[in-house]
Amino acid sequence: MRRLNFRKRPAVRAVFQHYNYVGLVGAVVGFCISFLPSLLPRPWLFQGIVTGCSALIGYGVGTVSSLVIRWLIEWEPPKRVKHGAWRLLAVLDPVAALIYLYLSTGWQNEVRALIGEQPQSERYIFRILFAALVTGGLLLAVARLVHFGARKLIDLIDKLLPRKVSIIAGVGITVYICITLLNGVFFASFVRFANRTYSNQNNGTPAAAAQPSQPERSGSLNSLVSWESLGYQGRGFVGRGPTVEQIEKFNNKAAKQPIRVYAGLHSAPTIRERAELAVKELERTKAFDRSVLVIANATGTGWLEPQAVDSLEYMHSGDTAIASIQYSYLPSWLSFLVDKQNAKTAGQELFDAVYGKWATLPEGQRPKLITYGLSLGSYGGQAAFSGANDLKYAVDGALFVGTPSDTELWNTITKNRDPHSTQIEPVYRSGESVRFESNGKHLDATRSQWDGPRALYLQHASDPVVWFDFDLLLNEPDWLQEPPGRDVSPSMQWYPFITFTQVALDQFLGNTTKPGYGHIYGNQMVAAWAAVTRPLSWTNDDSRRLQSVIDTYSQE
Repeated sequence: MRRLNFRKRPAVRAVFQHYNYVGLVGAVVGFCISFLPSLLPRPWLFQGIVTGCSALIGYGVGTVSSLVIRWLIEWEPPKRVKHGAWRLLAVLDPVAALIYLYLSTGWQNEVRALIGEQPQSERYIFRILFAALVTGGLLLAVARLVHFGARKLIDLIDKLLPRKVSIIAGVGITVYICITLLNGVFFASFVRFANRTYSNQNNGTPAAAAQPSQPERSGSLNSLVSWESLGYQGRGFVGRGPTVEQIEKFNNKAAKQPIRVYAGLHSAPTIRERAELAVKELERTKAFDRSVLVIANATGTGWLEPQAVDSLEYMHSGDTAIASIQYSYLPSWLSFLVDKQNAKTAGQELFDAVYGKWATLPEGQRPKLITYGLSLGSYGGQAAFSGANDLKYAVDGALFVGTPSDTELWNTITKNRDPHSTQIEPVYRSGESVRFESNGKHLDATRSQWDGPRALYLQHASDPVVWFDFDLLLNEPDWLQEPPGRDVSPSMQWYPFITFTQVALDQFLGNTTKPGYGHIYGNQMVAAWAAVTRPLSWTNDDSRRLQSVIDTYSQE
């Protein structure tokens, strides 16, 4: 009987015989860097998925690098060197992985403490590891299936062309097929699925929202806009909000019925026609006779933050009018990918339509004109202005909240900030008209020392929507070179490609934080409106009292 030769391959090498050495080095590097701290803490499942993906990407980069180098130089190290390298890998890879797993708890808890969250137990390490192994294993199976297909394709081409040419051709065709499948099949199918899902939701009505009986609301029987055409978020906007009685009780004086006008996707066929319809609604409700008129730019789904619109109406005893239109029913992150231009068009058309009517009124007989936007609404709203001076002279005030970094006006102002001011909280032309606030602590002070039309940007240092930028791929931003914001870990550093990926993923967690951190600004809206709109006889105590109401007032 033939004797088995157990010494044919060292034990360590036998275990990993189906893996590439440099690929395994890359895998552990990817595994480790996935734990580096970013703007926001990651739940264990999210971290596990990210870690599994990062490890597989590291393995792929290492494997491809190894194959390319060996193909170019056609050299193999001696067997003794290989055996030693595999033994060293068997020790260093697990040690490095365990060290970074241990460090990750400290990093994550540091970030959690900065945004007011409870620390995470070390036991989550095991859950993270399990999720990472499952994610990495599934992706590796897919990658090996692609690799198998590529090899078969190369072998087929090899019958017609030289070996190196067939390899290049086979890899190129495989990459093209994968990109086509991801972009043309999976992404397109996902967009179609999202369209169907959110289109169905757009036909619904939020809880506690009812068709308004007040003629001051779109969707009422007096309205030019039907209740059915408003969409889910439009019905929520006009069908809820503080009543006259609630406003009078808070201010202890008579109040008016706040005006809310809205045009949904089905209210008119084009964005321009929706904007014109909104103006007709403003005219019908006599909105131009109110003291404050707000052009409210909605997020992707057509949503307007209740804390923002409610606090404005309380503050001005209902002597307000708010106008908005819908341009999409997709959530902002997806709308930013497929409806980005629509957001800008909606911002431009709505402003032009409202301003066109407002500017014809006698100067002493028209309301304060304010523009407002949150997130994608801020992106779209700023598209109506060519620069800071245009903003200053066109409106009486502006409030832009959680502005995406791709916004042209925000970018221009930030890049031209005064010397020695920071990117997190820039100072522009000594704060003459435009000001930035990262945590609300300066709003009371600036409110009494700020002359002329006021444009205020609210942006948290921990808000990934504000700081995500494709420039992060290869360039360190100013905000990571400056002293960190109060809610950002000093341990966060910039690394090429890595930081870009971290901040991109952080955007999925931006709306999961407590108010005052990430992409949640509701607890700062009262002070922000007081700074921008300057209500008569309003005090800091009034702001604190109203914010207490807004913090506990549920719109759900």
